[in-house]
Amino acid sequence: MSCPRLFVDLPLAIDAPLDVRGEPARYIGRVLRARVGDEITVFNGKGGEYGARIEQIGKMQVLLRLHVWRERELESSLAIRLIQGVSRGDRMDTVVQKATELGVQRISPLLSEFSVVRLDTERADKRSRHWEAVARSACEQCGRNRPPAIDTPCRFDELLAATAPQATRLILLPAATRSLAALAQVPADLELLIGPEGGFSPVEAERAVAAGFEPVSMGTRIMRTETAAIAGLAIAQSLWGDLA
Repeated sequence: MSCPRLFVDLPLAIDAPLDVRGEPARYIGRVLRARVGDEITVFNGKGGEYGARIEQIGKMQVLLRLHVWRERELESSLAIRLIQGVSRGDRMDTVVQKATELGVQRISPLLSEFSVVRLDTERADKRSRHWEAVARSACEQCGRNRPPAIDTPCRFDELLAATAPQATRLILLPAATRSLAALAQVPADLELLIGPEGGFSPVEAERAVAAGFEPVSMGTRIMRTETAAIAGLAIAQSLWGDLA
């Protein structure tokens, strides 16, 4: 059985005690059914991970002792920023989870013309915190020690105003005639722009291309937005990243 993994948003140091409370403590004690003396891996997103031993277990509190640090990284050589049109329900959660597993470094939720979801500032901040928790949970599962950065949802104009001089910028469009594999240059930094359920409006697609996003497709079948994200990231990592 693999060693359980736990993300904590706290400073970590060898030989230091770690007091875990609330839901993470309940997960260790009730879900994992861990016992005093059991080993657990702890990370805080700053790089590397710590081996820890359980010293005490309560109903909603667990005391750990960190005893070893491991310089272990599973980051892809391809730096990917996923710019994803915000979708409704749990579809966006699925995108964040799978994008994390596929090695994305940054996720930028996008509110576009055909977005079904509408978020004010308060709700946008709340959703960002929720997606951060989804990404951290995905890191616990997949072995990454650095969760991707999750941006606050932005508008289309804000996206186009941001510059990425070093990145290869791609937009998935059904009508595009070039595939991902047809790119002439192997990217080191990639920005992948994917629309929401209704896709991009013609005006948005035109403006994105004018801003430097190259239109590409993934075949003739129309995919759901969450499927397009997963497939596009897997293809990119297979072509230029660490899934080869």
